[in-house]
Amino acid sequence: MAVRPPWKRLGQHFLIDGATIDAILAAVGESRVVVEIGPGRGALTRRLAAQAQHLYAIEKDASLAASLQREFVGEPSVSIKCADALREDLTAYPNGLRVVGNLPYNVATALLQQWMGARTHLTDLTVMVQREVAQRLVAPPGDPARGQLSVVVQLLMEVAVLLDVEPGCFDPPPQVMSSVVRLVPRRELPMPEGAWQDFARLAQQAFASRRKTLRNNFPKLPAAVWTATGIDPGRRAETLSGDEFVRLFRTSSRAC
Repeated sequence: MAVRPPWKRLGQHFLIDGATIDAILAAVGESRVVVEIGPGRGALTRRLAAQAQHLYAIEKDASLAASLQREFVGEPSVSIKCADALREDLTAYPNGLRVVGNLPYNVATALLQQWMGARTHLTDLTVMVQREVAQRLVAPPGDPARGQLSVVVQLLMEVAVLLDVEPGCFDPPPQVMSSVVRLVPRRELPMPEGAWQDFARLAQQAFASRRKTLRNNFPKLPAAVWTATGIDPGRRAETLSGDEFVRLFRTSSRAC
């Protein structure tokens, strides 16, 4: 059967490197329930199916989904679904699931942000992203790559970059380096579970204009808040630690 060329509009870059696939499988290990995002031609899917009690694979490309459905038709432990991952509710799957996948670069950040809302339903995420996104996920205070995504994800998850992946490991090769990252939900948060979305909005405002100071990004915040937090409003958002962001959130919530 002829293999259809990848579609640029879907950001398709299929993982073909065996060593990278081995590394992802080693990180995931034997699992009860796995959701694979973007199985594509199935190189990782076939291996995941052998070590998961049940594998759900979500593929947006109808032709690729149909091909995988034909391949796994006799395996009840593998479910192939043609759907857009951005519209998929992970809480609809069994609790404790593990998410794996080579995420389309054009929607990877949006997917990660969306999945934060399902974090208590997850065991972990082991996903491929553009290396630039991986660097943002782990960026410490003071790093130019640090932004709202860094602050929020680090608050909710333990994040680690497992390995970098060369363009030649994909068909077709992307024009950027990639990284495999692992995210594990934190068991305890420094705020109520339902407050993190408000926290995310505060972090977003802090980085609204990266070159501006906190004072300029929060023009209506009373001076007493800065005094109470001990944070100099002349600083820029990327210099704040996670603890300082939490302190700012708690204090500003009480003041407003």
